[in-house]
Amino acid sequence: MYEIIAAATNLTALAVIGFIYAAYIKNLRAVNQLKETQLKVSEQNLKLWKDKALELERRAPEFVEKQLSDRIRVREEELARLVEDSASHEEQIELKNKEIGSLRDSLEKATEYRNSITVWDSEEKDFIEVSDSDLEQRCIGSVCVDSASLMICDPWYLNMPPEIEELELPKQKHMYRVITTGELFCTDDENDPFPSELLGLEEELTAQEMAVNGLTKKIDYNGALPAIETSYIAGNLRDPDYKKIRHLSFSNGRLGAGIAISLGADGVYPIYVEYYKDVMQRIIIEV
Repeated sequence: MYEIIAAATNLTALAVIGFIYAAYIKNLRAVNQLKETQLKVSEQNLKLWKDKALELERRAPEFVEKQLSDRIRVREEELARLVEDSASHEEQIELKNKEIGSLRDSLEKATEYRNSITVWDSEEKDFIEVSDSDLEQRCIGSVCVDSASLMICDPWYLNMPPEIEELELPKQKHMYRVITTGELFCTDDENDPFPSELLGLEEELTAQEMAVNGLTKKIDYNGALPAIETSYIAGNLRDPDYKKIRHLSFSNGRLGAGIAISLGADGVYPIYVEYYKDVMQRIIIEV
């Protein structure tokens, strides 16, 4: 009986102790939660005070001064870069101006060379290039024109005896027509570039090459003399087609006998000669 009472007493004591322990643990948890809540509130208050302090700091003169100083420093750095770029650009502009000056000098030399002519210098004993300014121009007279044209030729060709023509000017085998002007010319050698030179072409081409390039067209020729009556220098020179420049031919149709130039009107035309060291170099017809 005593043992039963002792056991009951012990169980009751353990139950009371367990209840007290559970109450203690619960109280500790409540206290802990309260501390955490207070800590969060404190952190929020601290953050709020930090924000207020930062705002006050930004309003302070020192902060404004620092901000302005930083902005001034950035602008000064930008200006320094602009100055460096400007100096670099000035150097580039100066370099480009030098290049332009060099190109202008080259252009002037090229223009001077284009306006120059090759003359024989008796002192140098050689051909040299001289500019127009080195030439002396003299008027040697004037020529009267009543057919609105002038003819440049060797007077001998106008009165060459037939027997000499037959001897010195043999018949040619081939005849060509110039596409642009309709002029005719004959040649015995289709690989001879001389006709292109006499026609004033910039590029020396043979008769065959001129035909291939579409400059001329080969036509039938029966060997009759004079070969080209409309341009034969000793003929009547009547051509139904107007040509501003006519290349005159010999009896056999070869070019080189002379050139007839249409001046557009009758009149009196001055003739000038350009000299270099008293040696005739060029003849100029003023129209």
